[in-house]
Amino acid sequence: MYMPLRFGVGVIFLAFAATPGAAQRPTLAFARPSAGIVVARNLQYGSDGGASLHMDVYRPPGGVPAQQPGLIFFNRASGRDRGQALYEGWARAAASGHVVGIVPDLRESHEAEDFQRLLGYLTMHGVGLGLDTTAITVYAASGNVATALPILENPRAGVIKAAVVYYGAAAIDSFRLDLPLLVVRAGLDRPEMNRDLASLAAAAIAQNAPVTLVNHPTGYHGFELFNDDDATRAVIEQTLAFVRQVTSRRYRAALDRRLVEAAAAGAMQTGDYTKAVRHYRKLVEEQPDDARLRLSFGEALLADGQFAASCADLETLKNRGLGARDVGVPAARACALAGNADAAMAWLKSIPSRFLPADLVSDPAFAAIRDRPDFRTLFGPP
Repeated sequence: MYMPLRFGVGVIFLAFAATPGAAQRPTLAFARPSAGIVVARNLQYGSDGGASLHMDVYRPPGGVPAQQPGLIFFNRASGRDRGQALYEGWARAAASGHVVGIVPDLRESHEAEDFQRLLGYLTMHGVGLGLDTTAITVYAASGNVATALPILENPRAGVIKAAVVYYGAAAIDSFRLDLPLLVVRAGLDRPEMNRDLASLAAAAIAQNAPVTLVNHPTGYHGFELFNDDDATRAVIEQTLAFVRQVTSRRYRAALDRRLVEAAAAGAMQTGDYTKAVRHYRKLVEEQPDDARLRLSFGEALLADGQFAASCADLETLKNRGLGARDVGVPAARACALAGNADAAMAWLKSIPSRFLPADLVSDPAFAAIRDRPDFRTLFGPP
């Protein structure tokens, strides 16, 4: 038989095998017990003209701390369509794992506005629902990802502290470095979908965004419905653990402490060297004794074409406990390009021969000193 499954872009039809006399329907792969979960249905969170907007809220059983992290399920559906088995199963699994599950009305063509109304309501009234309003995460799957993820990655969505995307992708130019992102791949999905998802994860990594990629190699698109097995349950458990961990205050504090440095490293990876220099300069001014930051600053200056400044900066790192090759190679390049041949050779000679990269002999940075006898002694004839 065919069952319509609403994932946010029209209706996706997926096939199931039939057994004699009865159709085999999918089984939700949520094994957590749901006893004691408190469900509040059809709570109004806003309105738009004459339309009222509602949500279902699934709270953990009693006996746990009053405020828990929240997981909003971003799905294009409203009214009766909101109560799909997939999202009820997810919300119950979340609540049983000490996470408040929220299934809201999000009307077609009004998802962004409805979502903002929801966030406004939760910010003001979430504590009364047992929600920690500083620990809100959003789940989006399949076609919903294309709508949800650009909203979540917008810096103005700071109330959202983490995002989970399942077997879906979106075009994102700039990732929030303060938004932990869990990307879950269904290994048995269509090749084009997994290519898009791989590109999404690679772009996030290149920007040094806090992204975690989970691969479910034996999962189909919609595996929570169609792969009722321990492999799927492990991915679901990993997802809930991710939500709890990355919204914890200690994790948030650790992430926030290094945001500028993370941005600097991301700028280096993506070739925005001027931005990297600006960030690293600020950091070394604040922490002048941090040798690792000084090395990164020197490498950023080198990449930005500020060769003399890089040569001078890296000179301060002699005998600072860093690896001879880690400092020596960029310092030699910077000094050679700055026209300081003697300093460049001194740096190359400081690197033990077993750690001296052989390919430096053909490095364009050393073109001006390649014919020096001491250079040929280090590397042999060209």
